[in-house]
Amino acid sequence: MANINKELLRKLVEHGFFNDWKTIEDVVKRLDQKGYSVKGKQVSLLSQLLTFLCQEDVIEREKGENERWKYKKVGVGQHGN
Repeated sequence: MANINKELLRKLVEHGFFNDWKTIEDVVKRLDQKGYSVKGKQVSLLSQLLTFLCQEDVIEREKGENERWKYKKVGVGQHGN
Protein backbone atom coordinates (compact mmCIF):
# COMPACT_ATOMS: atom_id res chain seq x y z
CA MET A 1 0.00 0.00 0.00
CA ALA A 2 1.32 3.43 -0.94
CA ASN A 3 2.08 5.94 1.77
CA ILE A 4 0.90 9.51 1.85
CA ASN A 5 3.70 12.03 1.46
CA LYS A 6 4.36 15.64 0.49
CA GLU A 7 4.72 14.76 -3.18
CA LEU A 8 1.26 13.21 -3.25
CA LEU A 9 -0.15 16.40 -1.71
CA ARG A 10 1.87 18.55 -4.13
CA LYS A 11 0.18 16.70 -7.01
CA LEU A 12 -3.22 17.59 -5.53
CA VAL A 13 -2.07 21.23 -5.45
CA GLU A 14 -0.86 21.06 -9.06
CA HIS A 15 -4.16 19.53 -10.21
CA GLY A 16 -6.18 22.34 -8.63
CA PHE A 17 -7.63 20.53 -5.62
CA PHE A 18 -6.50 23.33 -3.31
CA ASN A 19 -7.75 26.17 -5.52
CA ASP A 20 -10.58 26.52 -2.99
CA TRP A 21 -10.33 26.22 0.78
CA LYS A 22 -10.22 22.59 1.97
CA THR A 23 -10.46 21.15 5.45
CA ILE A 24 -8.45 18.14 6.57
CA GLU A 25 -11.66 16.13 6.21
CA ASP A 26 -11.89 17.23 2.55
CA VAL A 27 -8.32 16.09 1.98
CA VAL A 28 -8.95 12.72 3.66
CA LYS A 29 -12.05 12.21 1.50
CA ARG A 30 -10.14 13.07 -1.70
CA LEU A 31 -7.29 10.74 -0.80
CA ASP A 32 -9.85 8.00 -0.09
CA GLN A 33 -11.29 8.55 -3.58
CA LYS A 34 -7.77 8.05 -4.96
CA GLY A 35 -7.38 4.76 -3.06
CA TYR A 36 -5.46 5.96 0.01
CA SER A 37 -6.92 5.00 3.37
CA VAL A 38 -6.14 7.67 5.98
CA LYS A 39 -7.14 6.74 9.53
CA GLY A 40 -5.99 7.25 13.09
CA LYS A 41 -2.38 8.40 13.39
CA GLN A 42 -2.19 8.93 9.63
CA VAL A 43 -4.52 11.93 10.00
CA SER A 44 -1.89 13.51 12.27
CA LEU A 45 0.75 12.76 9.64
CA LEU A 46 -1.44 14.34 6.97
CA SER A 47 -1.85 17.45 9.12
CA GLN A 48 1.92 17.63 9.58
CA LEU A 49 2.52 17.27 5.83
CA LEU A 50 0.04 20.07 5.12
CA THR A 51 1.86 22.24 7.65
CA PHE A 52 5.17 21.55 5.88
CA LEU A 53 3.63 22.67 2.59
CA CYS A 54 2.47 25.86 4.32
CA GLN A 55 6.01 26.48 5.54
CA GLU A 56 7.26 26.00 1.98
CA ASP A 57 4.69 28.55 0.68
CA VAL A 58 2.95 25.95 -1.48
CA ILE A 59 -0.35 26.26 0.38
CA GLU A 60 -1.63 28.60 3.07
CA ARG A 61 -3.93 27.99 5.99
CA GLU A 62 -6.37 29.86 8.18
CA LYS A 63 -8.84 28.93 10.86
CA GLY A 64 -12.44 28.53 9.82
CA GLU A 65 -15.54 29.43 11.79
CA ASN A 66 -15.34 26.20 13.78
CA GLU A 67 -11.68 26.87 14.73
CA ARG A 68 -10.45 24.11 12.38
CA TRP A 69 -7.67 24.76 9.90
CA LYS A 70 -8.49 25.05 6.23
CA TYR A 71 -5.95 25.03 3.41
CA LYS A 72 -5.66 26.68 -0.01
CA LYS A 73 -3.01 27.06 -2.73
CA VAL A 74 -0.93 30.20 -2.21
CA GLY A 75 -1.94 33.05 -4.50
CA VAL A 76 -5.36 31.73 -5.55
CA GLY A 77 -8.36 33.97 -4.84
CA GLN A 78 -6.66 36.52 -2.63
CA HIS A 79 -9.88 38.53 -2.30
CA GLY A 80 -11.27 36.71 0.74
CA ASN A 81 -13.12 33.47 1.34
